[in-house]
Parts: sequence; structure tokens; C-alpha cells
Amino acid sequence: MSEFNVLKSRAAQEEYCKENGLPHFAPGSGRCWNCSKNIYEPNEKERTLFWEEGKPTEKYTTGITVEKAASELITGCPHCNRTYCD
Repeated sequence: MSEFNVLKSRAAQEEYCKENGLPHFAPGSGRCWNCSKNIYEPNEKERTLFWEEGKPTEKYTTGITVEKAASELITGCPHCNRTYCD
């Protein structure tokens, strides 16, 4: 199972960028300047699948795990989809 941990994720993203010579776009605190949610914390959401009549809503989680922060360049908020690159 994936781990959500703000401190570990922040450090993992910083290290990933440093090791790969990449710019560090993610906010230093982890808090998105657009929606004010922490990108490294899970956020439960749900959506209705309109194309399937009678289908119940689907639940899903947004947020950046320690594993993702250690292996991918973060360029935007997983909660509100705002980019940090422009």
C-alpha cells in the first residue's frame, strides 16, 4: 500500500530533483497556493459516472505518496490540478 507522509514526501521530492538535476516546482511546505490543500496528504473525492445509468458514485483519492514523490517530478497539484510550471 502506498504511504502518505508529508515530511517524507517533501524530502523525497527535494532529493529526486537534486539527484536528477531538475527544477523543484512543488511548494516547499507542500501547501498548494491555489487550493490551500497539502499536495502530500490524501484527499477523498467522489464522482458520478454519468454514462452508466444507475451506477453509484465512484470514490477515489488524490494526493502524492512518498513513492511518487521519490520517483516523479511534481509539476502541479493533484487536488485542484493547478500547474506549478507557468
